[in-house]
Amino acid sequence: MRKIRYAVIGTKGIGVLHSYLAKKHENVELVALVDIDETAVKEQANKHRVRWFTDYRDLLDAGIVDAVSIATPHHLHSEIGLACLKAGVHIFMEKPFANRVSEADAMIAAAKVNNLKIGVAHQYRTYRSPQKIKHLIEEGAIGKISRILWSWVEFRPESYYRDRWHSTWQHSGGGVLMNQASHDLDLICWLIGKPKQVSALIGNQLHKAEIEDIVCANVLFENGAFGSLQLTINQPRGYSIRQIAGDKGIVVVQDVQSLTSDRYDRILLGTYEDRLSKMAIDLGGNHDQPKTKWQTLDIKKDPNLENLIRQWDRQASQKLKEIKLLKYPSLLQRLGLLKKEDPPHHLILMDSFIDAILNGGEPIVNGENTLPTIELINAIILSALRNKTVDFPIDREEYDSLFEELSSRAIEVPIFR
Repeated sequence: MRKIRYAVIGTKGIGVLHSYLAKKHENVELVALVDIDETAVKEQANKHRVRWFTDYRDLLDAGIVDAVSIATPHHLHSEIGLACLKAGVHIFMEKPFANRVSEADAMIAAAKVNNLKIGVAHQYRTYRSPQKIKHLIEEGAIGKISRILWSWVEFRPESYYRDRWHSTWQHSGGGVLMNQASHDLDLICWLIGKPKQVSALIGNQLHKAEIEDIVCANVLFENGAFGSLQLTINQPRGYSIRQIAGDKGIVVVQDVQSLTSDRYDRILLGTYEDRLSKMAIDLGGNHDQPKTKWQTLDIKKDPNLENLIRQWDRQASQKLKEIKLLKYPSLLQRLGLLKKEDPPHHLILMDSFIDAILNGGEPIVNGENTLPTIELINAIILSALRNKTVDFPIDREEYDSLFEELSSRAIEVPIFR
């Protein structure tokens, strides 16, 4: 099997992991690194014994790569991604896929024209508890979804915003929505389906940065489910909640740990005697309540998920199909990079990206199936700052106009002190 000639654009932070995984991948030849910091990129390139560039355009002109990881600040994602796709190069993009849905549209279109693959690093889809919840939903354990209650709570001090690409609309594309909770919003779209309508509030309560640090959003999904979302970086991590309620039951995670690791998550599954739609007719008393049978699902003891904890090998692929995780070869033992109890999330996504290039199909997270995430983020911002309900698909030109206003400070996020 031929090897994919690979480069990493952006070699600091998470780019270090991309470089290491590419270097060790059995179907990849790491050939180059790119970063505007010449000292840093030379150091990394010497370590990996590959070529280096300070401008991604020089890399593309050299014609030495088939695929790249893009691990730059957000505002460069679409510029670099589109240039790579137009040059015939597959892209594996760090989140967010783009700051604006119009930019995502352009990259998806370019990939289709040139028959190229797009992978996106929304690794939360590979976490054990979301995989279990996905399995419960798809096997019909809770029936037709009617309601979602979802919070994401963590803290960021002012020092987090010293880098302008975290703190400005022009560079980051948003605050808690883009920098942190985009992973959870991607999970919501993946688990529940595409949004249809949004009404939202955003604000800044604690930070000098120009972006939002708190969000409240009501979302109507295409399947008729109602969602209520609260996202903030103004409180210590400790009690984020997930509830997904359906006609036959409800999934509850009381204190979500998968902000960083879902090793200790406990999933509660409540099931009803019959469908709520039927019991709403059959129950005779004015205040009769359907009986709920509760069970705790320990993901560490789930036979389908045990493989995600102990090992990631080819033999596990058949079992993992049961929970809708695509098969992938393991590099964990050769890498020695991640603890066995922690799934190698980026590895899974990179490996599915490489497999799609070599064998066809699509990466686990690709351009099209992450598009609803970017559109939802944009819709929340548009709804809050234009003070209106937003329908999907959102007006791309309207959001681009708003984004330009935010970037130039012609309009600002409401401040609540």
